[in-house]
Amino acid sequence: MKLQGWRVMGAALLAGALAGLAMPPLYWLPLGVVGIVAFVWLWDTAATPRAALLRGWAWGTGYFAVGSYWMIEAFFVPPADFAALGPPAVLGLSAILGLFYPAVAAGVARWAALRWPMLQGRYRRLVLLALAWMVAEWLRGHLFTGYPWNPLAHVFAFATPLLQGASVVGVYGLCGFAFLILAAPAAGWRAVIAALAALVLAGMGGLFVMSSPASGPTAAGPLLRIVQPNISQSEKWLPETRARDLAKLIDLSRRDGFDRVAAVIWPETAVPFIVEPGSLGLPMLAKAAPPGGYLLAGAPRMAARPQDGVWNSLLVITPDGAVVGHYDKVHLVPFGEYIPWHKQITPLAGFLGRGSFEAGASFTTLRVGALPPLSPIICFEAIFPGAVTGPGERPLWLLNVTNDAWFGTSSGPYQHLVSARLRAIEEGLPMIRAANTGVSAVVDAYGNVLASLDMDREGIIDHALPPARPVTPYGRWGDGMLLLVAMLFLVALVVRRPRATQRL
Repeated sequence: MKLQGWRVMGAALLAGALAGLAMPPLYWLPLGVVGIVAFVWLWDTAATPRAALLRGWAWGTGYFAVGSYWMIEAFFVPPADFAALGPPAVLGLSAILGLFYPAVAAGVARWAALRWPMLQGRYRRLVLLALAWMVAEWLRGHLFTGYPWNPLAHVFAFATPLLQGASVVGVYGLCGFAFLILAAPAAGWRAVIAALAALVLAGMGGLFVMSSPASGPTAAGPLLRIVQPNISQSEKWLPETRARDLAKLIDLSRRDGFDRVAAVIWPETAVPFIVEPGSLGLPMLAKAAPPGGYLLAGAPRMAARPQDGVWNSLLVITPDGAVVGHYDKVHLVPFGEYIPWHKQITPLAGFLGRGSFEAGASFTTLRVGALPPLSPIICFEAIFPGAVTGPGERPLWLLNVTNDAWFGTSSGPYQHLVSARLRAIEEGLPMIRAANTGVSAVVDAYGNVLASLDMDREGIIDHALPPARPVTPYGRWGDGMLLLVAMLFLVALVVRRPRATQRL
């Protein structure tokens, strides 16, 4: 910890990269402990808030580079016109994310610790850092359209009971707890014992919640069929493969038991053409709607006037080919699904060689015949805590349709699934997930994966809709619960002065 200059920045970069390996799907937790403890030591030996901020920036760059490498895969999907931009784009994004998280958290916390000596006690410094980290996670999820990918709480996803606290304080509150657990060795053996005890109690509490008859499942819902066609992204929009791909989707949908399911579910943009009023392809899509049921299909949708644009949508289609409902994706991916200001600066979108989807008006609860009311979520909308349901009627299940084929068999699709599981826990709602190449899954209201199809597999999942739980505290109050956690941390900081100022 006496390193200076580029050496200390390199150490911070390496520590952040090691911490990134504790994320799904690897869960190398010892490296997470090493990375977070190194972060605390680097922070504690920074002479100024500026030095702490720079070290935090280097740490965050390493962390996000490891956690976001999978984005490079998308640049190499044919025709791969911008393949050379993949690595620098991911490194640039990692540097930007690291700049305000955890850099700002480290800088602000160091400023507070130097300004108020009462915060410099061994344990209080960890609480101060945990509070700053939690706030920085929240800011990352909201500023500049938000990008809450791989929050620290995901290190617990290997053990579902440890995630149950998200139903009370959400994933951001769970991030503060995760930081304290992983950073405990930096405060000595007593802190380690306390962290292990807290971890055991959290696990036992989660098991109790998951097994409690008062909050447990009561009755299963209708039978649903998830279709995973496993269509390569490089072939997905080729004119010569569209008929074949549509035939595959319909064939999978109509396999044995087709007449017993209440709905067939296709992934995001599974329909290989733009659906518009009176579309000639609707009679073909109708073949995948079960008798007396519905096809819930991801598709690009166009309104009556082409100049109004195209939406990334979920369509509700009946056996007679009528579109009786739809949801348009609200939270689009910048530069992936839309070009900012594409209507105001038309040549920009043309130069980049791609058009833009239009954003939907709002999240909504869809009523589809006799099916329980549902909240549709398209692709990466599932990564946003507290933003997967709309105003008004509470849905009884979440439907996530996605296309992770862009990212091959990298860690990205598995990390995406963890986000989806946490949204189910936070809201106390089951989630049905249909992915083009995987991972499709049935997730209950406690985040358990009841059935799934792994990456690069073609097939179907027939499963009854799991029941919803009573509304959770987080489902009712959202990030307002985070204020309660912040207040508890503040109480821990100021309740009494430490006996002596110590260096970690």
